[in-house]
Amino acid sequence: MQAIRRKLNSQRGASMLMALLLMLVGIMVSAVIISAATSAAVNKRSEKEQQQAYLAVSSAAELVRDDFQSLTGRYKDVTTTVTHADGTTTTTNDTIKATCAVGDMINDIGARFIGVNTTSTYAKTYTFSVDGYEDVSAEILVSVGTGSDESSKVYNLTATFTNGVGSEHPCRMVLTMEGKLTEERTSGDTGSTQVVTRTLEWNKAKLQKEVTG
Repeated sequence: MQAIRRKLNSQRGASMLMALLLMLVGIMVSAVIISAATSAAVNKRSEKEQQQAYLAVSSAAELVRDDFQSLTGRYKDVTTTVTHADGTTTTTNDTIKATCAVGDMINDIGARFIGVNTTSTYAKTYTFSVDGYEDVSAEILVSVGTGSDESSKVYNLTATFTNGVGSEHPCRMVLTMEGKLTEERTSGDTGSTQVVTRTLEWNKAKLQKEVTG
């Protein structure tokens, strides 16, 4: 009888059960901590990738904006007319091309419109590639409009910058600018040489970030 009573009053089973419960609680707490830490790491990496995507797109857009408005980003058409002693004239045409980072883009647009009687829209896509970042595509559209005086032309440029449709962190920025032709006339000492320089200048730049779907 005493042996039975000792077994009935024994706390060994309760202690083991309590230990198991404490172990279970510890495992659950550890799982929650690990899950939270993993989630925080994923979110931090996602934020970094999103920041890199925005940096790539905005850098490309700002480069185009600044170069188009710089002194080295001007495309010039130079017409030189020489009047000879016998009254005849000789005319030559030359171009002074932009030498900035996006000079090829500026020169291509300039060659399309300066000295050419066209009102068709210019449309071309360029790609910017930088190691460590996603490629950025720039869709350039330039349409011909009429200036405020209704006698001059203006060139309305819209550039849409994106880091790709399939990007995990899509980003898009839109740059708009207005281009105008300025004309400068100079003559030689004897007046027999006349130089007309027409320059395509860009201004009224506006850069904005658009919502992506």
